[in-house]
Amino acid sequence: MKFKWLKILGSLATLCAIIITVQTVNVRSAYRDRMLPADKLERAQAIIVLGASVKPDGTPSDALQDRLDTGIDLYHKSLAPILFLTGDDGRFHVNEIQSMQTYVLAHGVPQSAIMTDGQGYRTYESCSRAVSIFNIKQAILVTQNFHLPRALYLCNKLGMDATGASADEHTYVRIIYFTVRDWLASFEAWIDVNVVKPKPPV
Repeated sequence: MKFKWLKILGSLATLCAIIITVQTVNVRSAYRDRMLPADKLERAQAIIVLGASVKPDGTPSDALQDRLDTGIDLYHKSLAPILFLTGDDGRFHVNEIQSMQTYVLAHGVPQSAIMTDGQGYRTYESCSRAVSIFNIKQAILVTQNFHLPRALYLCNKLGMDATGASADEHTYVRIIYFTVRDWLASFEAWIDVNVVKPKPPV
């Protein structure tokens, strides 16, 4: 009897591992064809810059600065009339939005072209709120390559016609950590969209 239960548990564990692997790969590959170079992007309703960490002095981290620089460049190329900044307003971790807005204003983006959402605490919230609260139905997502597949999956599945622009302007010291973390988060993204709608962390 004990052997039988161990065999059943082993089979269930194998099944779970298969489901996790298949759905993770699905999330990572479903919208890769929408990761485009700047000269292939079509004009959109908005350019969405996804938040990332800031330095202790409140300035953007290297990854966030690259996202902002890419978004600013796309805006100046007239690929969208709106630069939409989404991230943490400080109620969850740190105030990414203030840092992001200060930076883009200092780099020639007028206040009239900037929209912000300080409740984009996770990529899921950023995509969901952009669609349901801000009515953004077509956008260019700006983030790093390790993050783009998951961001594109979430935004497209939540009702946005989204393409993606890579913000990989530098080599990041913690790129292996970032990549592994995002792969692990990809299965969670599949659950969030297909199984249980998550509650906001704040």
